[in-house]
Amino acid sequence: MYDVIVIGAGWCGLVAAKTYLQVCPEAKLLIVDGDSSIGGTWSEDRLYPHLVAEAHHGLFEFSDLPMRKDSALPDGRIPSKAVHDYLVEYATKFQLTDRLRLNTWVENIRREPISPTDKGSQHWVITVAGTEGQLQAKKIIIASGLTSEPLIPALPGREKFEGEVLHSKSLGHPQTVDRISDSSIRHAVVYGGSKSAFDAVYLLLRAGKTVDWVIREGGGGPSMMTPLSVLGQPSFRLNNSRILGLLSPNPFETPNESSWWRRLIHLNAGRWAQFFIVAFWRIMAWLLQRPWGYDASPNGKQLKPMLGLDSLFWSPATLGVMTHPELWDEIHSGERVKIHRQTIQGLGSGKRVMLGNGHEFSADLVVCATGWHARHSFFAPDDQLTVGLPSETSFDPKSQIKWNDLQLNADRDILEELPILQQCPISPPPLRCEDDYHLYRSIAPSSETPSHERSIAFVGFLRTAGAPIVYEAQSLWAAAYLTGTLEVPETAHREREVARTNAWIRRRYICGRKVPFALFDFLPYVDMLYRDLGINPRRKPNVVAETCGLYQPRDFRGVVCEWQARQRGKEKRSH
Repeated sequence: MYDVIVIGAGWCGLVAAKTYLQVCPEAKLLIVDGDSSIGGTWSEDRLYPHLVAEAHHGLFEFSDLPMRKDSALPDGRIPSKAVHDYLVEYATKFQLTDRLRLNTWVENIRREPISPTDKGSQHWVITVAGTEGQLQAKKIIIASGLTSEPLIPALPGREKFEGEVLHSKSLGHPQTVDRISDSSIRHAVVYGGSKSAFDAVYLLLRAGKTVDWVIREGGGGPSMMTPLSVLGQPSFRLNNSRILGLLSPNPFETPNESSWWRRLIHLNAGRWAQFFIVAFWRIMAWLLQRPWGYDASPNGKQLKPMLGLDSLFWSPATLGVMTHPELWDEIHSGERVKIHRQTIQGLGSGKRVMLGNGHEFSADLVVCATGWHARHSFFAPDDQLTVGLPSETSFDPKSQIKWNDLQLNADRDILEELPILQQCPISPPPLRCEDDYHLYRSIAPSSETPSHERSIAFVGFLRTAGAPIVYEAQSLWAAAYLTGTLEVPETAHREREVARTNAWIRRRYICGRKVPFALFDFLPYVDMLYRDLGINPRRKPNVVAETCGLYQPRDFRGVVCEWQARQRGKEKRSH
């Protein structure tokens, strides 16, 4: 039996495993992943030509291993192969490769007694697809993230369609790369409006294909794509200063511990404070949208963010960085790509693709850049609720009443606490309480039962723009939690806090109504985690640098050692 099994070998899984081993060097730990190589989103089978990371060099690395400068392009962009190679280097440096078990697809996870005679002692049993054997562990860390299971929409008539249909996740498969380069693929359809759709269109155009790009008229519309640089700085760096977090209303400080700035600008904000916040975000949106000249062509108009200058703040669709700005020339010319704001109604015999407005065209290939399932199918539906994940099943009546009340009260309280959220242009739809994530700090089950006590944690279940910084903080918090060295509040407090965070996400980020988001608020979130751990999250030498300076992963170098030193000090004082 393993002490810990980490599920996922991408960014989240590798740093979770490394951190746990740093805290408990003697732990018997295993990392499992269904891919044939490490990397998760950046595994070899998910890399395709021209794929580039959005983060600038220096921001897409962990604190204790800088990425080599020669890995990046001259303008600081990072090719996908360099990201994969970096993660391989990380796993090698911290001796994780011997603990890896790849090509291991987790089929089911459940909690069972260790022996029939000892019902009180339980462990985790993991069933692996294609094998009769099972893995057993005292504790597990779920680090599979929110981009693991592709979502392909129902396309009526697909069985008659003679072309190919695939998800954008498959674009890196060698067979897919070969097929796209084949002359028999002449025309393709890309379905979706996210960053992955922009990348898929660019890939197909570079391969000499023509493209019909279909973005459904409902939903959040096309992603707002930011330029590579703004005001002379890489745009991705803007989010790595505290300025955006200071001007983004967030719940990561309670009203009792709020700074003077938060009390002045956000808590019970008056008309002038709200006007200032709205004006700031609209000016930022104008700067980020201006280079694309949406109105310069019919295609460009179809890519206008749904809420215009309010799209940055409210984020009806996920944001992205335009890593290939030359694509806009093709978009505006309209010679090889045509954009439709429609829904694919179905596929027909031969290679017909039918839109909701009755328009039809033929396609050799349909690429669904349609995102990811929010479900977590390796847990049974009832177990999903037990560990804090969304589920199609329902709580028992008593728990359902409790969570519905918590949800309603939290929504009322967050609107009172942060009144600017009352201006959200699209009100949240009615939501089952079972559709929420019930994870305290987005890491630990809020309502943990005695049989699960401190035996499961989640890393990477909050989408942010500061992934490595967030994952390192979550990993240390999870290790401290699982080893029993982190004090957490009682269950009722954790549940209220979870309901408050969920209410904020629904009101703050329109795109966060599917999966949890904290796009501009990741530094306040990280501050909260480090405060829990007793670590100073303010890493800059003075107030100006702290407020306006660029935060990079390297600023948090040594936090695990700091926490360990603090724990040793606590132990000495207790003796």
